[in-house]
Amino acid sequence: MSLTAGQLRHRASTAAVLEFAWDAGAFQADHVIAALGLTRSTALAALDTLIELGLISELPSAGPGEGYRLGRPARRFELRAEAGVVVGVDAGERQFTASVADLAGEILARCSIEVRGFSDAALVRFDDLGPAERPTAALQAIDGALAKLGRTRADVIGLGVGIPAPVDADGGSPSHRAGFWQHMNSGLQNVLDVEFPAVRVENDAALAAVAEGTLGAARGHDDFVAILVGRRLGSGVFLDGRLVRGANGGVGELEGLRYVPGVGSTHGIGPRAERWLRQELDAGRIPADHPWAELDQAGLTAEAVLSAARLDDPVSRPLLEELGATMGRICNVVARFYDPGVIVVCGAMAGALAEVIEIARMQLAADSELPPPEIVASQFGGDIVSLGAVSAAREAAATVALALFSERYHREPPAP
Repeated sequence: MSLTAGQLRHRASTAAVLEFAWDAGAFQADHVIAALGLTRSTALAALDTLIELGLISELPSAGPGEGYRLGRPARRFELRAEAGVVVGVDAGERQFTASVADLAGEILARCSIEVRGFSDAALVRFDDLGPAERPTAALQAIDGALAKLGRTRADVIGLGVGIPAPVDADGGSPSHRAGFWQHMNSGLQNVLDVEFPAVRVENDAALAAVAEGTLGAARGHDDFVAILVGRRLGSGVFLDGRLVRGANGGVGELEGLRYVPGVGSTHGIGPRAERWLRQELDAGRIPADHPWAELDQAGLTAEAVLSAARLDDPVSRPLLEELGATMGRICNVVARFYDPGVIVVCGAMAGALAEVIEIARMQLAADSELPPPEIVASQFGGDIVSLGAVSAAREAAATVALALFSERYHREPPAP
């Protein structure tokens, strides 16, 4: 049965009000009217529909000190966060972490599982890798997190997944000569689309950028780049307020760095720091009383190396200067290609790179012809991809929530 013009207008206004409410927190009808240009009767009709569907809650009216005014108290509303859940999955090479959040984005439960990577400890590829391996792991992590809340897949409105591979707008990844990208993705979009109403698969660095744009240092900026600096370098690029992917999802891969003198590859800050210190230890240039001298092979990690490095320490200063120069070159390339207002350095070790970032800032300011972007460290540490995946899941959920809840309402209307 086709809808009348009035029904179509009501559906459109209801969708617009839900989009407004999705990130608004507590609000009044006047806020909706001012933001969307609706009449009061149209706005209230849409709000009443959303309340009936279970997507919006009406709050107690404002009292003294909360916008109280004489006359009839203003009605107050907010998104009904408990109406469903979204799930963000950080699908790393060797670990999957699923984070379940309510519709407002508050994380309620997490589950992490170890998975087999692409290769063994000697970097020899496993010869029995199967296409179902990673989708199965994703579902196991999701089910594990949901079970902690007594929830099931049926409660999930949106799902976001971050993977270490380029991802195009359709959730697919291109072929990699060694097969790495194909295995990291393994048709995740198609498998998960069967299980959940709205699924968004993205590159992990792209989701780091989503997190920074919605929650972090790039909030309020339309043009910014988030650079993941862990074991490998990757970036998420936002221009004019939109995530930029490219034809094959490769915009943020930074493959061009292999042609930049002094950088030469997409190896991350972590491997560079570890390699530098191993060379210094092998050459006997680290004093026996320096904290670095106590690191054995198992303890020689980037985090341990950087935690004991300071510019005022003559032993560790050369490392920080080298890393700072490298970071400066990387940021210079990114700045010249994308002209961002902000570059956010992300990942588990970002908090230990304050002095490295300061050197990079000075180098960028000296070399840049355009006004240089601000370079800042992310505050989210190793959770950055998980947070971005949850944000992406919420964005995906927002596109289907009205239709999904309308269908449920008409299929199973509440008892009178």
